[in-house]
Amino acid sequence: MQRATKLRIKKIPSGGGIEQGQRLKAFYEGASRGFRLGNKGLSSSGPNSEAEQSLETLRKRSRYAIANHPYGVIAANAYGDNLIGNGIKATWEDPELQRLWDAFEKECDADGHLNFPGMQNLVARTEFGDGESLIRRRWRRPSDGLTVPLQIEVIESDLLPVSLSDVTKNIRLGIQKNGIGQRTFYHLYNYNPNDTPSALISNTIKPVPASDIIHYYQVLRPKQDRGIPHLSTILLRLYEIDEMQDATLVKQKTAQLFGWIIKKRQQEYDDTEETTTDNASNVDYDTIDESGEAIKRIKAGGIHYLDDDEDISFSSPDGIGANYIEWIKSELRAVAKAIGLTYEMFTGDLTDVNFSSIRAGLLEFRRRMERLQYHLMIFKFCHKVAKWFLEAVWMNGLVELPEYLTNSESYLPKWQTPRWDWIDPLKDVMADILEVRAGFDTTANKKAERGHNSDKIIEQLIKEQGVSKAEELILDTNPGKVNKAGTDQGGLQVLATETS
Repeated sequence: MQRATKLRIKKIPSGGGIEQGQRLKAFYEGASRGFRLGNKGLSSSGPNSEAEQSLETLRKRSRYAIANHPYGVIAANAYGDNLIGNGIKATWEDPELQRLWDAFEKECDADGHLNFPGMQNLVARTEFGDGESLIRRRWRRPSDGLTVPLQIEVIESDLLPVSLSDVTKNIRLGIQKNGIGQRTFYHLYNYNPNDTPSALISNTIKPVPASDIIHYYQVLRPKQDRGIPHLSTILLRLYEIDEMQDATLVKQKTAQLFGWIIKKRQQEYDDTEETTTDNASNVDYDTIDESGEAIKRIKAGGIHYLDDDEDISFSSPDGIGANYIEWIKSELRAVAKAIGLTYEMFTGDLTDVNFSSIRAGLLEFRRRMERLQYHLMIFKFCHKVAKWFLEAVWMNGLVELPEYLTNSESYLPKWQTPRWDWIDPLKDVMADILEVRAGFDTTANKKAERGHNSDKIIEQLIKEQGVSKAEELILDTNPGKVNKAGTDQGGLQVLATETS
């Protein structure tokens, strides 16, 4: 007879879940909630909710850091100088459009201070510090005396209120959208609310058509409507580095104050002797300074006296000591990397670099700058200003543009970014020549990389070499005419034929 098998069923606690003592272990350690991570980093919100809560505070602290912290100033200057340089330039195919654009570049600033490259730098620097920059189109009358009746105005993002939201009108963060998510209006203050000219002026908010506004910022998350300052990720560390450096400076200054401290025996006075009422004679001379004031602090290199019943002690707080230099370098490397700069560029410290290391660092930095140049500055600012310019030219009949209504994009210019100055120009030029001779690239592209106009260079070379057309130019980059040694290939071929 077969014995019946009993099934042992473990009782589940009445509250459900896992029995006491058992835990589910996360497959990814980063998702665990043990003692190492706990609840760190679990607070999350959408990109626009974060802007509503934090943008104004971040903007104020970022501006303060740039205005008062030396590393903040360095970072802002390095960002603008490398992104813009001497300006991103437009090349128009139509010579008349080029002439008008050259005049517009000098007259484009509504405030009358900057040319177009200068406004590029202002936009980039404002976006670095505030996270975003607003550019407004300003139409002008023909009677205003401008070559093209159009100007642009760079305004701070304070004019676009973060707190303005209206669900019924689909307004959030001061931006109004239509039913399919397209921006229709920007609700702007008349004046900067933090810089109103007079208390008597009514600073109202008015809707401005989105077609007249360029909202310049980096999109870091989908559906992000406002920009975040570049220094946001390192603001806390930047302020703490500044405090640490101030504390170290005070410590060093205090260390230099030590002079000589002499204890002297207190004099015994005879009570029967006649005393004088002259206050100066009764004051212990070693407790006053030369101005007659009581000594309240030790002077550097001074001689200070103490009585027998007096003593003095000095605090000696623990500090970083010999490791201070390594610590500050480590912190600054992290800060520089977080904002996209090299440590050497951020600090000016070149003590530990060689040719290979600084070149590798600059290559990575320049890739980032090129991405920002083409995907941000050219696409979001330069390209849109050029479209405004073209529209103004067409509306005022300054140039005949027969295909403007059907194909206005065909009239837009090509943009040339500023050249990069390399560490070893000779090696880089030789590398470019080899690439062109091998067919890996063209001379036109190499000239564009240096910020030059290829057509203008060819015109000048034709004049210098005294030839009639570009095909007659003899250059080292043309393997059909010149060998690697720079000798005329045609002459060598003739010589070889005669010899045979």
